Order: sequence, then C-alpha cells, then structure tokens
Amino acid sequence: MSTRVYLAVDLGAESGRVMAAVFANGKITLEEMARFRTGGVLLPDGWHWDLLRIYADIRTGMASAVATHGDEVVSVAVDTWGVDYGLLDEGGHLLGLPWMYRDARTDGMMKVAAETVKAEELYRRTGIQPMFFNTVYQLLAETRQHLTVVKAAARLAFIPDLLTYWLSGERTVERTIASTSGLLKAGTAEWDTELAAMLGIPPAILPSVSEPCTMAGHLRGEDGSPGKIEVVLCGSHDTASAVAGVPSAGKNPLFLSSGTWSLLGRELDAPLVTAATATAKFSNEQGLAGTTRFLKNVAGMWLLQECKRNWEAGGEKLEYESIVAKAAGTATDVFIDPDAPEFSRPCDMPAVITAWLEKSGQAAPSTRAGLTRVIFESLALKYRVLLRRMKEWMPDFPDTLHVVGGGSRNALLNQMTADASGLRVLAGPSEATALGNVVAQMIARGDLASLAEGRALIRDSFEIGEFTPRDTAAWDAKAVRFEKLLSES
Repeated sequence: MSTRVYLAVDLGAESGRVMAAVFANGKITLEEMARFRTGGVLLPDGWHWDLLRIYADIRTGMASAVATHGDEVVSVAVDTWGVDYGLLDEGGHLLGLPWMYRDARTDGMMKVAAETVKAEELYRRTGIQPMFFNTVYQLLAETRQHLTVVKAAARLAFIPDLLTYWLSGERTVERTIASTSGLLKAGTAEWDTELAAMLGIPPAILPSVSEPCTMAGHLRGEDGSPGKIEVVLCGSHDTASAVAGVPSAGKNPLFLSSGTWSLLGRELDAPLVTAATATAKFSNEQGLAGTTRFLKNVAGMWLLQECKRNWEAGGEKLEYESIVAKAAGTATDVFIDPDAPEFSRPCDMPAVITAWLEKSGQAAPSTRAGLTRVIFESLALKYRVLLRRMKEWMPDFPDTLHVVGGGSRNALLNQMTADASGLRVLAGPSEATALGNVVAQMIARGDLASLAEGRALIRDSFEIGEFTPRDTAAWDAKAVRFEKLLSES
C-alpha cells in the first residue's frame, strides 16, 4: 500500500495540534505540524472560546502538512473537548462566540433543572453524570440569560461539528460528542426531545445525529469549492478518540485518559445505568463501533496546570518535567479531594489547595514540589477508590489499566497509580487521541476493517511503558486515611 497521510486536528482545553499521521510499511508515525493555544477570552459577558483564531491556526497547520506531504494527504478529522457548542442560524451563521464550559453562567442551573427533572431522572434517561458544565445546563442558562439568541438559532453544533462545518461546508452533529450533552438517550443516537422541552430547551435546535467513522464531505478551498482531501467524522469527543487509541489486545479494556481531565473507566458493550452507578456519578458516553465509554470525570492535570499558571504569573517559566522531577524527590502525608468544588474554576490554585488542606485539619506543604506531590498522590488514591467501586459491578474486571494521553508520560504518577490500585499499568501512547482520530479516518476510508485492527496497528507502531505494583501495603494505609477524608469533606 502506498504512503498515506491522515491529518488529526486534536484540540484540548489548554492547547491544540494538527498532527500528520504517516502510514507506510504497515506502521504509523506522527509528525506535529502545528501547536497552538486554545484558551479563551474574557468578554464583558463572560468567558468564550476564541474559536476564530483556533480555526485560523488549524488551517495554517493543515497548509503546512500539505506543503510537506502534498498529494499523500488524504483526509482530516477534528476532535475536541466535550459539552461546549455554538448556535447557528438558518443560513449557517454562528450566533456569537461559543461559551467556555467553566464560565460561571451555569451557576445554580443544576438546582433550577432539578425543580423540573430530578437529577436521578436525568441520569436514568441519558446515563450522563450531572455536572455543572453539561450542555443541558449550559442551554438552560442560555434560555434564561440570552433568550433572543436561542430564538434566532436553527440548530446546535458542538465545537468539533462547527470546525468540521467550516472545513467542509457540511452541517453534522457526531454521535460521541452529542453523548456528552446530557440530552441524548443513553446508548442511542436519539435526542430526548421530551426532556429538552420539559426544561424549556427548543427541541428544534437538536439536529439528527451522525455516526463516527463516516464521511462528512471534502475540504473546501478559499473559494469554497471542494478539494480532494476528505473530511471525516472521527470520535469527535477527544475522549472517544483517546479510548479508540487504547492499544488493548483484549475486549472491554480499562482506561485512564490522562490530561486536563482524568477520564477513568472501561469500554463496555452497552450502558450501565443503575442506582449504584448514579450514586457514584459514573457517565455512559458513547464510543466508536457502538461501544459505551463507562467513565468518571476526575479533575486531572487541571490542578497542576492552574498551579503552574499561578507560579508563572510573575514571569518565571516552568517546565512540567522539572516540576514532576522535584515532586519525585519529596514526600507528603496529606491529601485533597481532587474533585472538591473549590478546585473547579480558574483560581489561585496553590492558595486554594493550601486553604482546603488547612480547613480539613492538615498541614499544607510549603513548597511547590510538596503541593505537586499532594496532587499526584490524591489523584492516584482517587483512581483506587473508583476502580474498586467499578470492580463491585463487573465480575470480569481486568488486571490491567491502560493510561493514555499526555499524562501517560508522567512516570511518577503512573507508578503511584499502579501502587495505589494494585493493577498493572500500561502507559502510552501519549498521542492516543490523535491516533484514535486517525483510526476512525482509516475505517471510514476502508483502509482498516475494524477498531480492533486499528488498535493492533497502534501496538505495532508505538512503544508502551509498563508499571507493576510495589509497596502496596504503604498505599493501603494511605487509602484508609484518604477515604476517611473523602467521607468527612
């Protein structure tokens, strides 16, 4: 088979990339064609994504890829974070910059929704963990604060759908990203229009849902005419692509997609919606090949990202590798709940963590390394709690956890996770999201027959790190105190 190049546009909450995946001689190699910031802008009415700049950066990166690889570039697909959206009018024009999911306009919306539909009923219908930033609560806020915009809207488009539309001219809403909204019926491609109407969200703005691993159209040139490069619908929620990029040889793998968020869970054949999973706040998002991503959102590297942002506020430049190395050389005996609401918004994170520790009767570390160690140990212990809860529901529970994403390069946290959980940890690839994006493109084009075949290709193309549990008794002792802290906080 001749060399083919697939472009993965992979956008996270902190940064975005255009990656060229070169398929030759039965293996994939990745080349970064562009990297850019994806952060938002604070406007008078709140925080928005600077999506026009992001789109310009995407086109620049794609142009660089075409300049490098020419006619070998065959397709492109876009994946991004979940829940956020834009509203389009009848002509396809964007009605304002999309809101950022951490904007405060959703404050109180969960309570407002519960006056009409209890959280338990929302979960039963959609399988999605109620969280303040879910699309359903964002739209609820919009109908109360910006009703004129909602009335002018003809359809909703999630962030990757918007970018796919601008690239191809085709208006689609892809299934995996739609499943993050809290408005799609669990395990289906059907909107819960009754639920939307009950909450005052116009059902008419919810368009039909398209499947991943299908064609959207062709890349438009500057004059709007279609070109040769195909635009594909991948698992356009970045976690869907990350899980597709898990290099598991077996069925229904455990996964931890480690980035700004830690998405911890297991790929299942069908949703798992019970009273116990509702209480534990696990979500049933959708994946490639009809799978369910049964998972729990944990704060993840957001905590360290916010610490780093504050530490650099005075002009100092810090590297994550150095921060992690210093944390490896220190010790701590205190913990936080990574998912405490105090940590959910942009803030002076070092000060907020210190205040949380002191409020819980613990002595806060006085160094950056100490605070970093607190974050990592608390994350590892939170993973342990959630994994053990999952094991209660799954008699065939695996003995291996696949860690993918940028956090898979963090050997310190990987070892902590193995020690705390008692599971073997296989770490990598760090670019699982881009690779899962590419696998979807290859399936859509007929270059791969299945998701399993794509995972085998990833295993053959990239090295995977291995971490085995050690010193588990010490972590058992930590876990007792950590779980007591969770129960009291």
